Amino acid sequence: MAKLTKFETLKKDFLDSLTAERYELLEKLSDYSSCISDFIFRHTDQLEYIFNSLDQPLLGKEKLLKEAEDILQIENTDLFCQKLTFFKMKHFSRIVAKDIYKKNDLLDLTEEYSYLADVSFEVCYRKALEKTKKRFGTPIDQETGKEAEGCVIALGKLGGLDLNYYSDVDVIYLYSNEGKTDKGITNREFFGELFRTVTMLMTKRNIEGRAWIVDLDLRPEGSKGFIAYSLPAVEFYYWSHGRTWERHMLIKARHCAGSKNVSDEFLKIIKPFVYRKHAGMEVFEEIVEMKKLIEEEARKKIKGEWDVKRGDGGIREVEFVIQILQLMYGGKFPDLQEKRTIKALEKLILHNLIDQDTGRLLKEGYYFLRRLEHIIQIKNCVQTQTFFVKDAKEYAQKLGFSSEEEFLKKLQFYKNKIKDLFTGLSPDIDVKLTGLQRFILTKHYEDEAVDYLKSIGFKDPKWALKMFKDIFFSKIYIELSENSKEVLFEFIPLLEKKLKEFPDREDFLLNFRKMMVDGGMLWVFVSALEQNPNLVEFMLNIAKFSDYISDLISKDRELLDWAFGIEEVPEKREDFEKELSIISEKKDFIDRLKRLKKIVEVLVSLRYLSKIHRENPEERLVEINTALSNLADFILDSLYKHFDGKEFAIYSLGKLGSREMNVGSDLDLVFVFKDEQSKNRLLKIPQNIVKALTSYSGEGILYNIDLRLRPFGKGGELSPSLSFYKNYFEKEARVWERLAWTKARFITGDPEVKEQMDGLIEDFLFGKPVDREFINEAVDMRFRLEGLVRETPEEIDIKLGKGGITDIEFLIQI
Repeated sequence: MAKLTKFETLKKDFLDSLTAERYELLEKLSDYSSCISDFIFRHTDQLEYIFNSLDQPLLGKEKLLKEAEDILQIENTDLFCQKLTFFKMKHFSRIVAKDIYKKNDLLDLTEEYSYLADVSFEVCYRKALEKTKKRFGTPIDQETGKEAEGCVIALGKLGGLDLNYYSDVDVIYLYSNEGKTDKGITNREFFGELFRTVTMLMTKRNIEGRAWIVDLDLRPEGSKGFIAYSLPAVEFYYWSHGRTWERHMLIKARHCAGSKNVSDEFLKIIKPFVYRKHAGMEVFEEIVEMKKLIEEEARKKIKGEWDVKRGDGGIREVEFVIQILQLMYGGKFPDLQEKRTIKALEKLILHNLIDQDTGRLLKEGYYFLRRLEHIIQIKNCVQTQTFFVKDAKEYAQKLGFSSEEEFLKKLQFYKNKIKDLFTGLSPDIDVKLTGLQRFILTKHYEDEAVDYLKSIGFKDPKWALKMFKDIFFSKIYIELSENSKEVLFEFIPLLEKKLKEFPDREDFLLNFRKMMVDGGMLWVFVSALEQNPNLVEFMLNIAKFSDYISDLISKDRELLDWAFGIEEVPEKREDFEKELSIISEKKDFIDRLKRLKKIVEVLVSLRYLSKIHRENPEERLVEINTALSNLADFILDSLYKHFDGKEFAIYSLGKLGSREMNVGSDLDLVFVFKDEQSKNRLLKIPQNIVKALTSYSGEGILYNIDLRLRPFGKGGELSPSLSFYKNYFEKEARVWERLAWTKARFITGDPEVKEQMDGLIEDFLFGKPVDREFINEAVDMRFRLEGLVRETPEEIDIKLGKGGITDIEFLIQI
């Protein structure tokens, strides 16, 4: 035969020595594969090995590795690569011979061939590690202090133990962690050098050819990425930037060579990324896009040719159908997390995700196409999947068909069936979606979403949908990892439920959007959904109950961490001192007080607002008033001491005086000096206190101050002396001032000044009886104030309006 011409010419003695069975084997191998024929021509003794192996069991990974370990003794790189290529060709020829004679199932043969690649990587890794450590030292894990390790992760056909007879091998190189070697280079540099050496040993051309073609393009960031990644880096990449096609690709990921511990840790990291509880939801659109790309590639036809892998009804379409169903349902059914295509198909049938007849047809079609692909590839030992119609007769014969027509008919049958299944692929999503979820997932069904939001109580559902668009189509949302998006997506029904139950749902949603988008807190919220349900409730309460606190936290994200980190709500002086001591001393003292004030306001307000509907509201109100009043007292006392206050006292009237402070209340303050000499000498201290209270900084403001209750109001002195007050109370004070001073309370300052001032206030309030003239003037004054208030049937002023808070206080003061 023409296939043995070279042997007839140059190895005639060898041919003459062969038995009929051995001659037939050589003839078949030479007919099927030019490179196997060349291998046997160079190493005629290998024909005997192949012949004797035909009826022997497959070797498996351990026996292959034991044989390959001899190669590790070779120091010369060229000789190492030559021996590795010989080892590969020896066992490749054995496997192909078993296939030709149908001694083993295709599944078992591709597994054996995949193990051959694993073992090749293993010996290359060990040799490269030996060389690299000798040159650069031992890499140390910066966290454990132990030796850092690397591994090779198999992907694609190699990962699925379905490696083609003449295919490149897809892998990712990884190492355990960053750090440095004991000779001072970084682990990234060390493992970069190690894996470049691995690749070189696997692919270097030599007199035997070359062992393998290594493809690293499936690593993070593709050809632009590093040759090797640490586990923390690869974890960050997949959870931050991982895309659906990478999840699709990682279905096949498995340990190939190097450290099994590193591989196991990697597989543990990617498992929840690849197989999600409801994977069909967030990947649906990307699956459609991937399907379109496959269809577009399949449409690139050349007359007389067909791509067995990428063409219409080809191998890729079978694998796509199976792997997409694995992605969709692998989180729900863990046994679908299978690397091998046919085994995964069998499990899909068991779960009724593919019916029996369809499954049988896919399996038969897949086997048929893979055998055809193998014959095409090994014919001339090139990586190709192109079927030429002109070669149909040859392929029909090799595949066991009686005629070319029968072969082409069967090929067309499988192509059509696979194409129909692929085209009709649309896996059902077994999760009920709300109208809002469907819109967010697909960006369609807007009218349905509007109707749905109206049904849960929104007066302006289009406005509500805009708020959700702001959240779910925002830049900060787009930058979330797929896992985070899924977590947030699954939270939507619970958020809808809370919005439906809460009457002020518009304010609730506006505040939630403000915090998530304007405040950039979406990632914090998603993290809390995964790990900290208490923080979720804390943030939702802020959005539900307080526009003011929502604004505050939206402008200051760090405030949330502070507030949530405090177990007990600060209410007393010792509480405030403790929290103030924790706030960074790098801040200016006044800014530290401002930070403390914001934290306490958030905590106190939330405690009140979250309990007001469940517990006695009057008691809760007293609690918040008292805590905020105590806080103002503490801040004023701290400022008095900070500025070395002496010989004067600070009094408060209004809300602080009566211990009825609310969030945002002004301070009605008066300053009292011991005498005129003290005032002239120390006047700057009260001025500095006022400036500290009212000046703005990056932390905002402490309090707005109202000094109009001092003698003669705005036109009066900031800090009169005791003698001045005595004269004023006796001769100048008006009726409304007598009412206002009923709330006067000493805050901080000189005890001697306090004692005398308390006496003056008591005489002023109670020294004269309340007569008719006093009452008439007070009532007239109250009516004048009511006249300044503009109320409508829709809007009332609960403080200054008729029957409001001021009227209650007025009656009590009288």
